[in-house]
Amino acid sequence: MSIQTTPPALLGINEARIALFGTGPEAISKRCFDEWRARGFYPYVKIGKRVFVDIEQARAALERRFKVKARPI
Repeated sequence: MSIQTTPPALLGINEARIALFGTGPEAISKRCFDEWRARGFYPYVKIGKRVFVDIEQARAALERRFKVKARPI
């Protein structure tokens, strides 16, 4: 019997924010994360009134959007 250590495929909006950014001073606020969702910065699934986020898809979408390309010297 093996213990599953991978996170679930879908997390609630607050759990997803914590999984992506942590809880320290560098973490973004819930309001900011909700604003990014409203602007379509990452994919989400809405079931009834609840919002769920696939962590891997959200991480990939945010990395594409906020990646800064270094200029050659």
